[in-house]
Amino acid sequence: MNKPQASKQASKQASKQASKQALEAPKPKSSTSHNKSIPSASVALPDLHQNEKATDQFVRDLLRDIGVTRPWEQDGGPKWKRDALAGGSKSKTGNGEGKPEFVFVVDGFIVIVEDKKETRFTRFLEDSQVTIEFPYRQGYALNGAVHYASAMLHNGVPYSKGIFAVGIGGDEHHHEIAVAYVGPGQIKLLDDLDNLDVFGEKTASEYHSVAVLGNKPQAEIRLDTVKAAASRLHEGMRNYGSVENDRKAPLVSAILLALEKPGFEIDDLKGAYDEHLPDDWDGAKIYKAAHAYMLSKGFGPQQKIGTLLDQFAFIEKSPALNRVHKDLGITPLKWFAQILKSDVQRVVTDPSMSSFDVLGNFYHEFISYGGGDGNTLGIVLTPEHVTALMTELIDIGSGDWVLDPAAGTASFLIAAMHRMFKDAGDDEMVKEDIRKNRLHGIELQDKLFAIGTTNMILRGDGKANFRRDSIFEAPLHEMRGDKLGTGGGWIPGHGFTKVLLNPPYGQAKEKATRDLSELAFIERALEFLNPGGRLAAIVPQSTMVGKTKDDKSRKVSILKKHTLDAVITLSGDTFSDSGVGVHPVIALFTAGRPHPSDAKVKFVNFQHDGYKVQMHRGLTDDGTAASRRKHLLEVLRGDAVDDTQFIVRSEVSAQDEWCHSYFYFNDQPPSYNDFKTAVADHLTWHVSMYAHGRDESPMKPMTTKTIKAESGSNL
Repeated sequence: MNKPQASKQASKQASKQASKQALEAPKPKSSTSHNKSIPSASVALPDLHQNEKATDQFVRDLLRDIGVTRPWEQDGGPKWKRDALAGGSKSKTGNGEGKPEFVFVVDGFIVIVEDKKETRFTRFLEDSQVTIEFPYRQGYALNGAVHYASAMLHNGVPYSKGIFAVGIGGDEHHHEIAVAYVGPGQIKLLDDLDNLDVFGEKTASEYHSVAVLGNKPQAEIRLDTVKAAASRLHEGMRNYGSVENDRKAPLVSAILLALEKPGFEIDDLKGAYDEHLPDDWDGAKIYKAAHAYMLSKGFGPQQKIGTLLDQFAFIEKSPALNRVHKDLGITPLKWFAQILKSDVQRVVTDPSMSSFDVLGNFYHEFISYGGGDGNTLGIVLTPEHVTALMTELIDIGSGDWVLDPAAGTASFLIAAMHRMFKDAGDDEMVKEDIRKNRLHGIELQDKLFAIGTTNMILRGDGKANFRRDSIFEAPLHEMRGDKLGTGGGWIPGHGFTKVLLNPPYGQAKEKATRDLSELAFIERALEFLNPGGRLAAIVPQSTMVGKTKDDKSRKVSILKKHTLDAVITLSGDTFSDSGVGVHPVIALFTAGRPHPSDAKVKFVNFQHDGYKVQMHRGLTDDGTAASRRKHLLEVLRGDAVDDTQFIVRSEVSAQDEWCHSYFYFNDQPPSYNDFKTAVADHLTWHVSMYAHGRDESPMKPMTTKTIKAESGSNL
């Protein structure tokens, strides 16, 4: 590295020519901001004889987690592998056989893994490209893996899907996992990983499809028909039925309920619009079918059905909906029903899709066109991947009693039911108990109450323990099932063991509504829980700071009665599909247990959750979401470790800001490059101050001795 400049340049040109011959494809620019580039002027190379046994074992553990128990190591493996690596050595001449640390094949893809002892030698990027020149291919993990992949493609392999090159630096506690896809004519840098789960037998093809080819995830493809149906219905309701925005979702709810009633047929909607025979109108038939279906499912007290029917009543009497439309040749109601039956009904009731809140997405679609009440009410619909994550974070199971005290469209209860059913397995008695007794919701807004209850009924929740009320007014003992004893005391009932909460945001902006802050919702929700019960709430990050005097007092009160377990910072794009700019966190609490002063709260930075906003598609899985979620859960359980950039454990007080950024500190030792950067910044500051006549001391020669003195360094 200390050659004269001319010699160094000649060597570099020769290496580039050799690399070009070994790799037929040009190297594209990096497509991700998470990949780390090291300026070529400050290249550091590792000791090539360093002991990597600990890292090798860490990689073996990662491979074992995905079922790869016997990868080919070094020069081991079949003949095709050794032939493909002939002349692929990482040495300067590159004449010998290449010997990657690990190679395995999954679903037709070859995966090559190289590792280094230190994270700073995970990769070397030049102009956002992976260079495979010597000595970089030998000194950096990802560069070596790409070099081997290039050699294999050049020599030929019996697999046509391509090669994933993986570079891992560090150990279990501090590590980086860099990935590039190497195929004919391309090297594509991909986002860093937390583990190797994307290379599992059931996930590799999906990862390649999404991360490399840019295709939609399968889950998103399945839901496209629902989104398209929502868009068509929005247009049709506006153009053919003059339906107001806040009535669109109840209209969808009523038709879906009617479609579930045995004997109800769309062909019976004949458009017989006779003002003297209103019972023959299509709207009356839908209304009656929905009413009959709710009665047949034993849907709770009559007043609950009455609340729903109030929301559906306009369907019976709207002339625009019940007359045959000249452009359709049928009534708008029949046209809506046809779309819902063909494109939506199956998705709502399909067990494999039972964690997806279809009606919630319809509601979001309708209010997103403007004129809706979502934002004015502070309603932020929780994305499906977040509702599923929150049920996992507090480990909801088949034996739990679950409450959502600000239930909205019931997306949390749907996610909880899905997880509880999965835990119950084939036990139909337990599933029936879950349906009838163990899922409870409170919702104040009539329209959302109608959507939420419909959602639960369509999921088979016959009793639908949905209460139209305020979380602050709902009778605590009645909700918990407590009984009044003979002595006047309360005998505990079933209570609640888990609470999932997404309160309305921004309701405490005025002095008169300070009692409606997000912390007020959390404090009240904790009161519903049995001692030891768990609560997961998704709220703006500012909630955990304590924005007002009242909220600061609430933080004190909460810690006196309950335990703060963890706060997980999410991506700022989490609610982008709802058009809301908020930086959310998930807060986890244990109820009825005063917070110990020496308890270590877990503060997690989970902003890189595997979801990205894409043009015309919104928030989508980039192919790594499942593996990142698994890593988060493993770290929180203590089954995996990570550094302070990801998780900080700290004691807290009510005066602290309960978020990762407040407690974060960089526990990585500074590198030589960090030191050089600090010195350069210091010198730049000195020069600037001196040039402007603001440096009182004369400039001193910056020798090694003075650098140490100025910086306080022990180097």
